[in-house]
Amino acid sequence: PEMPTEKGMYMRLNTLNYGFRYNATTFANTEISLGINGMLQDNLNKDATEFPIPDYQLYDAGLYIYAKWKRNNWTLSGGLRDDIRYVNWDDFYVGIDPITGAEHKVTNGDISLADHQFEAFNNLYHGLSGSIGATYKVNNHINLKANIGRAYRSPNLAEIGSNGLDPGARIIYIGDRTFKPEFSLQEDFGVNIKYHNFSTEINIFNNNISNFIYMETLADELNNPILDAQGNRTYHFKQASAHLYGADISFAVHPKKLKGFRWSNNLSATYGFNRNSEYKNKGIDGEYLPLIPPLTIMSSLSYEVKPKYRHIKSIQPKLEAEYVAKQDRYLGLSGTETFTPSFILFNMGLTTDIRYNKNNNITLILQANNLFNTAYQSHLNRLKHFEYYNHSPNGHYGIYNMGRNISLRAIVPF
Repeated sequence: PEMPTEKGMYMRLNTLNYGFRYNATTFANTEISLGINGMLQDNLNKDATEFPIPDYQLYDAGLYIYAKWKRNNWTLSGGLRDDIRYVNWDDFYVGIDPITGAEHKVTNGDISLADHQFEAFNNLYHGLSGSIGATYKVNNHINLKANIGRAYRSPNLAEIGSNGLDPGARIIYIGDRTFKPEFSLQEDFGVNIKYHNFSTEINIFNNNISNFIYMETLADELNNPILDAQGNRTYHFKQASAHLYGADISFAVHPKKLKGFRWSNNLSATYGFNRNSEYKNKGIDGEYLPLIPPLTIMSSLSYEVKPKYRHIKSIQPKLEAEYVAKQDRYLGLSGTETFTPSFILFNMGLTTDIRYNKNNNITLILQANNLFNTAYQSHLNRLKHFEYYNHSPNGHYGIYNMGRNISLRAIVPF
């Protein structure tokens, strides 16, 4: 760095969260809660050279009521919530510091040679959300559950206010102040089965979202990503109708006759589609949503041993294998995302509980991840596209995820 004492980004963000809830006395097998909660924020850009978001004030408030009714094998629950968010900021100008030659926030009122990076803005967002669900206990081993709900999310500051380089991510973000709040309608269904020797849980969901906010690379007329002089990409936020669905399935074997042994397995799958008509049947050229995790399967073996030593309560070795499938349903439009190959990781751990007095234990956890030092990139790793060199000494481009790593953790109650 030519000026190592200069700060690239320097912001002071104050946040106050508040909440009040009243739990009414149970009446007719019904529990009722009502309340209000929210958040207050004030952001201030200080002495720096990059300003990705403006100075802003944000006021959040949400009023809600929730009820739960339970009788025999049935449990019904539901609620309503009304949210508002008010956001505002003043005009924000950026000029050149005559001493350092770097950009700085203009605070002296002389804006004749300054850039108007953020125009003054204020807006009130509002949304009503709610859900209703039911759980039915078939018997002591099987439970069924279903839910339908309408969700609301107002745009955050990055999505409406960004207009500059994030020096940590080396990405230029461009927001859109015309964005509307997101609303979604989701249905989900689940079944939980638990016996002495095995247990399983299956959950599926279907979610349709209006005004879904996502990022897309800004491209030129030839559909090539636009880069600045340092090679930084520019992403702009967009809105579209979206459809997401998927499932999460877990299965565990824990034989009653082999106490302490457990074989756990989990599968998760999510699919996301942009439902705007212009992208219909376009595949990677706009039909798929960005940042959707690929199919993932996790399997682990553990065995808890309780030795007859006075100071050792338990020892539990664990072996894990994680398979992540290729992600070929990605947003390839303008080079926003690229194909991600599949990979398998192996981890190993050892947990020991040591008694150090009558009532407390010290827990020691030794964990070794990525045992075979596999070179891989997670599809959700945004630094996967962080490539600013022409030749790689190891043949791997972009920033990869962590290789073999070993950690030791101690938990000491006091």
